[in-house]
Amino acid sequence: MKVTVASEVSSEASLSTVGRALVLNGVTKKYGQSVAIDGVNLMVERGTFMGLLGPNGAGKTTLISLISGLIKSDSGDCQVVGYDTRRNAARVKQMLGVVPQDLALYPELNGWDNLMFFGSMYGLRGRVLKQRVQDALVRVSLHERARKLAVGKYSGGQKRRLNIAAALLHRPQVLILDEPTVGVDPQSRNHIFETLRELNEEGMTILYTTHYMEEVETLCNEVAIIDHGKIIEQGKLRDILERYGSSVVRLKLTEAELARAVHLLQDKSEVSWQQHEAYLTISARHLQNAVNILTTILSDIAPNPESCQILPPSLETVFIQLTGNGLRDE
Repeated sequence: MKVTVASEVSSEASLSTVGRALVLNGVTKKYGQSVAIDGVNLMVERGTFMGLLGPNGAGKTTLISLISGLIKSDSGDCQVVGYDTRRNAARVKQMLGVVPQDLALYPELNGWDNLMFFGSMYGLRGRVLKQRVQDALVRVSLHERARKLAVGKYSGGQKRRLNIAAALLHRPQVLILDEPTVGVDPQSRNHIFETLRELNEEGMTILYTTHYMEEVETLCNEVAIIDHGKIIEQGKLRDILERYGSSVVRLKLTEAELARAVHLLQDKSEVSWQQHEAYLTISARHLQNAVNILTTILSDIAPNPESCQILPPSLETVFIQLTGNGLRDE
């Protein structure tokens, strides 16, 4: 059963943002002296499936909280489907569905009762509420067991799917998911992918955060990369891969080895490089150039590095080039 996604923007919404699901202009958020979000500008057209990537502490969670209206920015404007998150919080709540990384479910209740409760929080009542709950359960293929077990006895994948169902009850136009496949089995992971593709094909805008690059490459048509509270790159996935399509060599070296390797690289114009803590990242348009440099380092400087990787062009190599480290580096 498919659930139709509403697609019209109310006349109350800003005419300047018609056709845009999310618009952030100069958004900043500080916690004391620490800048969590630093003048972020982000524009997401309606119907986009965007992957939001960033290392730990980059500002992803804060950015999602700002868009969701859970916290307020210190400066700048944020709009969801044309509604300002400050002035039209109630409207934004109706337009936005959020699937948090931490499961927002009551383990002692069954799936049906969980969704009945969450639907009532959106103001749904009576037959409309029951139909929305049924539609959402069908959407995530949990309708046959929704009344049989308490959610505490669900598998990790079933809980994740029910978490998504809860965010769909009010039929939002924009869906934000924060690490929705953490701790799920392959079958549930594939089902989540199918559900999200279907929603996007029906017109829903999706903002998707994950630590798994292959998920973004599989699902998303656009990517935004955030680091140190700033959006450092945004665009269509294919354009970004073409722009930064380099092979990457990553080495973890001792301090002395790093110093010698950096000295070696000073005169190597055929490659670019970055140093991030103990890691040395070397990028080259041609794989052979990267391999040649690696061979020299291994033979003359660091015959037994703590770690060594050769990565072909991919979203992961793009991320490493832009941030200096891997998405899952500690």
